Amino acid sequence: MATKKESQSKAKGLEDLFHDGLKDVYYAERKILAALKKMAKGAESDELTAAFEKHRDETEAQIERLQQVFEIFGKRPQAKTCPAIDGIIEEGQEILEEFKEA
Repeated sequence: MATKKESQSKAKGLEDLFHDGLKDVYYAERKILAALKKMAKGAESDELTAAFEKHRDETEAQIERLQQVFEIFGKRPQAKTCPAIDGIIEEGQEILEEFKEA
């Protein structure tokens, strides 16, 4: 049977893990927001521009919700670099550049 101290330690460990994941998601959403703004500007149809702008608005709302979660936990909103989203954004920028050149 786990002692009270062991249970508190596990809970603290889970909270730290959650906070770390929250920082990753916050970073990703902010990077996506910046990319969506660029994609909306680069879109060649009104329909595609509208879709990117709608997604941008949804992403802004998601960032606000994440900031509320940080607040609930008594933490300031903080991003942690996420190489996975950086790679996805970089690939998207390359596609945009190729499309502009075509």
